Amino acid sequence: MFGKGLITGMRVTLKHFFGKKETFCYPEEKLPMPERFRGGHLVIDYKKCIACQMCSIACPNQAIELKVVTDAQRKRHLTSYIHHMGRCMFCDLCIENCALHGLHWDQNYEISAYTRDAFDYEVLTDDDRQYLKEVMEAAAANPAPPIVPKKPAAPKPAEAPKPEPKKLEENKETEVKPNE
Repeated sequence: MFGKGLITGMRVTLKHFFGKKETFCYPEEKLPMPERFRGGHLVIDYKKCIACQMCSIACPNQAIELKVVTDAQRKRHLTSYIHHMGRCMFCDLCIENCALHGLHWDQNYEISAYTRDAFDYEVLTDDDRQYLKEVMEAAAANPAPPIVPKKPAAPKPAEAPKPEPKKLEENKETEVKPNE
């Protein structure tokens, strides 16, 4: 039939014209990002972090720089957590290696800057630094008791020897009589 391609094309056009609109007015409306979106800035739950440094060890580009201090009770705390986004591949290895799941991405996809220095940012917030200050003061006020080395345990009294099991006679010589 003549014009079949034209009718098919118009049907597709009309279907999209009257269908659901997928357009967002970008600056006013932001796209909803999926939960597993990799990008934006790293967000750390400071109270969960045990300063194990596994995130910085797992990073193949050394995009994470940590500074750790130990308090009077010998617990480690972060004092600085710098993420170099210009080096980051957004591979998610740092988040996967976090033992306590205290590290995740925010949902911000608007990452742009005029200089490379703007891509280096401190992950810890002022609230995290205030919390660190309080924890360090509390640890200094209540120091841990000194560790006393344990004495070796006294040897147990010797037990009576167990009787050895009887051995089977090995290589019993038997006399072989020739058939007569």
